[in-house]
Amino acid sequence: MASEDVQHLNALQQERARVQEFLRLLEREQSALVAGDHDHLMAFTEQKAAQILELRRFSDSRSRLLASHGLRADRDGMTAWIEQHADPAVRKIWDEIKALAAQVRAANEINGALVAARLKHNQASITALQMAAKSSGVYGPDGGTRLTSGHTRALASA
Repeated sequence: MASEDVQHLNALQQERARVQEFLRLLEREQSALVAGDHDHLMAFTEQKAAQILELRRFSDSRSRLLASHGLRADRDGMTAWIEQHADPAVRKIWDEIKALAAQVRAANEINGALVAARLKHNQASITALQMAAKSSGVYGPDGGTRLTSGHTRALASA
């Protein structure tokens, strides 16, 4: 295997490792969403952003490799590059990256659905509280109490 090919193989191995890490992060995020562990969700968002930047660097590097061989920077271009080099190790790693990417997409869709369901539940709770506040007259539009002294005495004697 030529020196350049070894470099590209190493880069693909590193990319595969980063995609695996990203998938594990999405799985941990999913567990937190299911458990309602809201305290850690912001940390997941920050970690995902950092990992996405790292993955983008690998993707950009792969795009430059393909362009240097006159190939498009997409799956078809990568498939053509693999065919040109006929290296089973590279093909195996690329297939693993594609499979991991499919798992990442599925996990991300599930997490998105969990976030949407949580948001819908929270919106319904807020609406119910707002309706209760309006009908009871206890809370003002700013969320502060609107109890007058007469109401306070009545509540205190209860």
